[in-house]
Amino acid sequence: MPKEHKKRGRREEKKRKRAEDVESSPSKKPKSDNIDEDDIHFILNAEDQHQEDEQYGRAGHTDTPFYGLLDEEEQEYFKRADSILEVNQFEDPQERDLFLANVYREAQGKELKLANSQSCSRLIERLILMSSPSQLKTLFQKFSGHFLHLVQHRFASHCCEALFLQCAPIVTQELTEVPADQQQEPENGEVLVSMENLFLYALNELGDNLGYLMTDRFASHTLRVLLAVFSGQPLKSDSTLSLLRSKKKENINVGGQDGEHSGDSFGPRIVPQSFGAAMDKTISSCAAGLDTTSLRALATQPLSNPVLQLFLEFEFLKARKQNEKQQDSLFLRLLPDNPPSQGTESASFINGLLYDSVGSRLLEVIICSAPGKTFKVIYKELLRDRLASLAKNDIASYVASKALERLGKEDLKCAMQQIRAELPYLIEHSRISIIKTLIERCHVRQVETDPLASTLKEIYSADGSNVVLSMLNCNTDDMNNISKDRQRQVEAQNNIKKHASLLARAMLNVPGPLRDLITSSLLELDTPLLMRLAKDRWASYLIQNSLTFSPDTKIFRRKIGQRFQGHILELTFDSVGSHVVDSLWTGTDDLLFLRERFAEELVRDEAEVRESLPGTAVWRNWKMDLYKRRRVDWISDANGPKGNGENSDRTVITANSSAKSSLDLARARFAASKKLLDAVKELLIPYIRAADEDAGTKASGHGLAVPGGGPRTVLVEHHKPQKLNQLLDLKFSDSGAGQEGLLQTIASILQYSVNTWDQGFLDKLYASTNAVGVVSELVLSVLNTNVHVFQVSPALTIIEKNTSRALANLFGLTGPHAGGISVQGGSASNTTSIVIARNTLFPDTKTEGIAASGRKLVLFTSAHGHYSIEKAAQMLGFGSSAVFPIPVNPSGSMDPSALSSAIEAAKASGSTPFYVNATAGTTVLGSYDPFPALSSICKAHNLWLHIDASWGGPAIFSPTHASKLRGSHLADSIAINPHKMMGVPITCSFLLAADLRLFHKANTLPAAYLFHTDSSSSPAEIFDLADLTLQCGRRGDALKLALGWIYYGSSGYAAQIDRAFDTAAYLAQRVADHPDLLLVSDNPPPCLQVCFYYAEHGQLGEDKEANNRVTERVAERLVREGFMVDYAPGERGRFFRVVVNRETERGTVDGLVGAVVGAGREVGEVEGGGVK
Repeated sequence: MPKEHKKRGRREEKKRKRAEDVESSPSKKPKSDNIDEDDIHFILNAEDQHQEDEQYGRAGHTDTPFYGLLDEEEQEYFKRADSILEVNQFEDPQERDLFLANVYREAQGKELKLANSQSCSRLIERLILMSSPSQLKTLFQKFSGHFLHLVQHRFASHCCEALFLQCAPIVTQELTEVPADQQQEPENGEVLVSMENLFLYALNELGDNLGYLMTDRFASHTLRVLLAVFSGQPLKSDSTLSLLRSKKKENINVGGQDGEHSGDSFGPRIVPQSFGAAMDKTISSCAAGLDTTSLRALATQPLSNPVLQLFLEFEFLKARKQNEKQQDSLFLRLLPDNPPSQGTESASFINGLLYDSVGSRLLEVIICSAPGKTFKVIYKELLRDRLASLAKNDIASYVASKALERLGKEDLKCAMQQIRAELPYLIEHSRISIIKTLIERCHVRQVETDPLASTLKEIYSADGSNVVLSMLNCNTDDMNNISKDRQRQVEAQNNIKKHASLLARAMLNVPGPLRDLITSSLLELDTPLLMRLAKDRWASYLIQNSLTFSPDTKIFRRKIGQRFQGHILELTFDSVGSHVVDSLWTGTDDLLFLRERFAEELVRDEAEVRESLPGTAVWRNWKMDLYKRRRVDWISDANGPKGNGENSDRTVITANSSAKSSLDLARARFAASKKLLDAVKELLIPYIRAADEDAGTKASGHGLAVPGGGPRTVLVEHHKPQKLNQLLDLKFSDSGAGQEGLLQTIASILQYSVNTWDQGFLDKLYASTNAVGVVSELVLSVLNTNVHVFQVSPALTIIEKNTSRALANLFGLTGPHAGGISVQGGSASNTTSIVIARNTLFPDTKTEGIAASGRKLVLFTSAHGHYSIEKAAQMLGFGSSAVFPIPVNPSGSMDPSALSSAIEAAKASGSTPFYVNATAGTTVLGSYDPFPALSSICKAHNLWLHIDASWGGPAIFSPTHASKLRGSHLADSIAINPHKMMGVPITCSFLLAADLRLFHKANTLPAAYLFHTDSSSSPAEIFDLADLTLQCGRRGDALKLALGWIYYGSSGYAAQIDRAFDTAAYLAQRVADHPDLLLVSDNPPPCLQVCFYYAEHGQLGEDKEANNRVTERVAERLVREGFMVDYAPGERGRFFRVVVNRETERGTVDGLVGAVVGAGREVGEVEGGGVK
């Protein structure tokens, strides 16, 4: 629980004592805006009058209501809620929103208590930072009517500030769109109030008391925020923040959010016209109640001065927009003499403000914001002739700096001459800021700066000193050899050194003598001294700026960079010097030879670099992991997008290039291909190797963490689609990005893809391929041919016919016409089988369509069958209602008696059954249907029996598990996907049959322009394979199985499949034995899926939605640990479906079980614990 900050109030006992006395205390009415002489006395002594009330955490001269106290249980709840909000580690926005809603519900009716509570007001501020517009509006309404008291309270005033800042953007939003909370009709007779009106009510509530509130210790800050909102000023600019923020205010924030307030308030805001009118009224009321004397008293009062600044800025802005003078303005009341020439009271007042630490800030506003004519008069009459003397004063110099920012070129030349004469004094007394401003403005106005450079050089190198050392007041003695007290004295000079560093950096930005003065001084330093500067806080900033990439500083960057050679590690281990190393990355954009030498230094001591905190940042910023694994990609990145200059490795062929011979061109093409393949290999091999390295950690339940933009392991760096679209940043340009762009894109694809080579990928019915698979894909890409006619793909045609025949033989399809065809996936296999069955059983449908004969053809499939059957029915014109799902038994296999009854019922209803889809390995439980029984039924009704063995079919290779496919030879067609269980690259799918002549008869069409088969040939000898399928464009996918089969052999595949089934059985037993897991699958499971619930102590709740949430959130957490699993719906909610493969280790299974249980307990604590 976070500790209470004592500075937010006094002891609780004093608060309670004060609360008991509040009703008997004499009431004091707020001061009106009509301020007389007594009021002036009150204003000037406001600080003294606040001291007593501050003791009780409140201030003011109004009857302070008592809003009550929170009891101990309430305080404990809200403190705990505050600590949760401060950390802000919610799983997702939905969980956070639910928590906020619960806190708001508990706080209902207690908002004012909380805002006035020392211990709980922080909660209100954090709630405001995280609330939705509708919640903010509700809270605003709760505070309405109480703002006068709240803004004067020590704690509640902070809540009001936060509320005003967060609600300001909503006003702008309401001007352009109707908020979501106002698009619905209000309930329970509620009245919807716009945020605009709420702000107007708040200002109106405070309006009659502005004279007092301007000087109230707490209300003054809140009033500034409110006025800034009304004026439309950017609420997050540096100038506005310095005006609004109290130096003593505690910085309340929320984990994961930058700064105190997250509203979109960095730029000018659009505000309604009513805000301008309200500001006019407020300023007029204030002006009417104050004479010039009173107003000038307020101008030098610390609390009221910022309010006057806001009023004047608004007046000046309005005057510029309307292009007219305001007759009765606050400015004219403050400076009634027009113009304020020498000898007038206004001139005397301005002279007083110049040297007043508070009043000078108001004068800065006048200088910056006043209309041009007004500024020119003030500058000419009061500032111009004494600008040099003003620059020498520590307070007036800030006003002089603001004046310099508004001067034209000619006036600036004169000002430069004045200030130049005083440079020795200014530098001796550290009045450096105005010199910096002068240099910057001369650069903008294109005023010649050579005289300035000459004078600065004379001053800083008067005794032969180095200019940079003299500017930064650097002590060249070794800091390690002096006492701690002396070190603290040197550190006390940091403020001077800070401004000197800013001046030197401003000089660097001005090409010519000023920049040369700094760069030449840096190059004069010997390496040890340069290293000492690189590790000095303020001097380091100068060196970093000098390394900023610019074509005209290349020589300097090369020379200064060479000085750091051999010293990169020393800088890397230093918390300050490491930033110089980071700057060397950008500073060597066009100096690749230097960049590579620095990288070699970092690699030599990689272990030490990675162990240090600054070194870790340098390693990341220099992309050293990329340097080690894919140096070609690192170099491409180092070259940048320019693709030219001395480091470009592109060959540009011009019209004047000599003609090359055919042999030369062939060699060039070979070299280019080899270079690209080698470069891609440098990307692919580390990608695969990373998965192998990660395998050793899986038994612990945690994958290796990998640096990345999101939570990332070797398995995946996961991002949402919108974010990933930004990260990939795909560009399709006219000119092309060449090899560099290609390699960069491939690297990005690998980084943001799921690494299926990783042991933790247990999500889908496939996994990684193998070396043979990669080779087969490469061969197919090189061949790049279409296996539709024999003439263009002779070898691949023969390979497909032989491979499919051998595969059919394994299933017992051994007739003279047995064989198969490759198709583009399991769904395509199933669809093709339906077309063949329909055209074979009802030949007229091939030409006349399914409705020609008036038949209503229907199909039957397992209730656990693949969705592709229903999708095919839609595509082929049957409609999804023509597919009848057949119930399954408890193990997930189709019930033959249910199938028989369904066929009879369909016939009785007038439908025509023609097709039954059986499954070998269902997608969820992995069940195998009883094929002999189903075949008997199909034969009895003359139906086509198809077996979808896309997933479980490869078990036919294993003598141990081939019995699962007993009776498959009775089928009319079989689909099998070797790319699933066997590790053949995706896609590789076959449709097998006992008689290929049926395929030809069902699918052939006259296309003499393509198929040139001899009409005398038998269908069994068809070699134009596209004539057997629905496809014309056909990839030679059969090659991938053929090469794998040749490499591993049938026994090799059998061993892999047996190993996978053994691993699945091991996982099922581990789940069955664990007290917190509940097995859904059979034990052992029929295929490679293992389904189970997380159920603490073996007890699964009856709430399906709760079970769903637990399963989903555990699955999400597993990704962070390097595991990816799926889930499926069940009778008691969603359960896990883990799919092992031929490469899955038992250690991976052990680690997964531990990770699931660990994540389940974390989710259980969130679901059952926390703040309700």
